[in-house]
Amino acid sequence: MKHDYSRAPGLLMSNILGANGKSNSSARISFANSLFFNAFSHDEGASASGSDDIIDFLEEDNQNFSPRANLHPWKILITDDDANVHETTLLALSGVRIHGRPLEFLHAYSAKEAKSIIIQHPDLALILLDVVMETVDAGLKLVQIIRDELGKADLRIVLRTGQPGYAPEEQVSHQLAIDGYTTKSKLTRSLLISVLNDTLAGPAKNSGFAN
Repeated sequence: MKHDYSRAPGLLMSNILGANGKSNSSARISFANSLFFNAFSHDEGASASGSDDIIDFLEEDNQNFSPRANLHPWKILITDDDANVHETTLLALSGVRIHGRPLEFLHAYSAKEAKSIIIQHPDLALILLDVVMETVDAGLKLVQIIRDELGKADLRIVLRTGQPGYAPEEQVSHQLAIDGYTTKSKLTRSLLISVLNDTLAGPAKNSGFAN
């Protein structure tokens, strides 16, 4: 099975790169702001309103995104059946480092595909997991498979759902061994980065050791 891979830093798309190969900061920020907000605010019928849901992409100074030697990246699996969610997540996290380490992304578009990738990549640090995919509870069933069948107590799991009615936060957090929960209609770039910072700050909630 062929899987898609992305690596950060270095996730900028060619149409928002300058002629000299360096990022055009204003264009990249504007483009990412529009795509990221639109994808999550309209995903799975969810609608966002009010300034709280607007992603504020601040202008960046010219930064040196040259890879730092000997820094093992956090390997993150994006699992969602919406391709726009994958694309906008990459744009939002372009150049971001979590606790000094770069990010590397793998992609799954179903719970079945995600299970296969998890088995093939035992060094995964975190999975950003949609709830409603093949079925309305595909993501929830995958959590149980990860913890019980695969025995992955150290893999951090953050649920991202566009339909919280199918997976209320209080109920899901109590019944399933997850490390984080977000709703797509309220997910901003800064919140996503904050979730990653918090989740990867220490050992997984269900493990005695860090990835």
